[in-house]
Amino acid sequence: MSNSVSASTVVLAAIRERVAALHAATEPETGPATDDAAPDTGDAAPDADAEGGSSVTVPAAEDETPDDEPVPGSGDASGAEGPDVERLAEALADLEAVLTGFAPLIEGGELPALRAELAWARSTVEEVRALDGTIDVLEDLLEDLDPALRQGPVEARVGIVVAARTSERRDAVTAMLTQPEWTSLLAHADQLVLTAPIRGRKAKNAARDLARALADADAAAREAAEAAVVDAEGPARAGVPQLGPAVTAAHTVATTARVARGVLGKQARKLGDAAAALATTTEERRRSESVTHWLVDLADLAHRAGEPSFTYGVLHAEATARREAADEALVAAVSAYTRPKLRKGLADVS
Repeated sequence: MSNSVSASTVVLAAIRERVAALHAATEPETGPATDDAAPDTGDAAPDADAEGGSSVTVPAAEDETPDDEPVPGSGDASGAEGPDVERLAEALADLEAVLTGFAPLIEGGELPALRAELAWARSTVEEVRALDGTIDVLEDLLEDLDPALRQGPVEARVGIVVAARTSERRDAVTAMLTQPEWTSLLAHADQLVLTAPIRGRKAKNAARDLARALADADAAAREAAEAAVVDAEGPARAGVPQLGPAVTAAHTVATTARVARGVLGKQARKLGDAAAALATTTEERRRSESVTHWLVDLADLAHRAGEPSFTYGVLHAEATARREAADEALVAAVSAYTRPKLRKGLADVS
């Protein structure tokens, strides 16, 4: 454990990094950083925290640095013009996770407005990311299908529907970036970095302050995870909308733990790894649920157009089996995450 930095220093550094990533996600035309742009300490002077403590020049923890940094200006995977939705979604999710996870330590009037604006932006961007995930599952099912069943109107209809829905949602993201609310979001994020209203300025209390924040995030994630199991095992129509909170809460814990692990060590690492696994498993369950609904819609469209719908029934059966397997994986992930011994050391610190 490190006793040389305060909780405020760690949290402010995390916020600053994610605000910078958010700007970068929407400004790909700036290109790779140059020597003139490299020093980022000018955005908030080292004395921004006049009461002594929140230097923003502390380097990120080792696992805070992404291994595969997206190339600026690369656009989305399809090569289409417009924002890199995946990169933008990750930047929004990470910033929201840090603000949620460390909310007990953040003061100032910007936070409520910024969190509301982040929720607004994510509601649009996450629709596209969820759509991309559903399409990935659908493509996997089609790839495994007998080619004789896949050819003809089935492939054509799937292609038409995918293209139409993808274009509609990506246009919504592009439009979102032109709204006054988006400008306000960036302004509030920048202001939060500049004013640095972060509590926990005593280095000797860093472990306690960070552990308490992580414990609060963990409690919320456990509640959401247990509710997700109930929803997943309930009526199919309840699965998609009710799993989202569990994904978000688990991601918050994983991100909060990643930021804090430089101080908390393996206690944060183990909990963060379990939370990340839970988020991935819950997201897979949500995707497998979503694709079953898509296939019902596709079958209905085919039927009304006078096309055979047998193939969609075959695909739906495969999707249902995949969803059932995801149900079992979700139960196992929640069981692993809620084990008391996973957070025993964290309780001792907080």
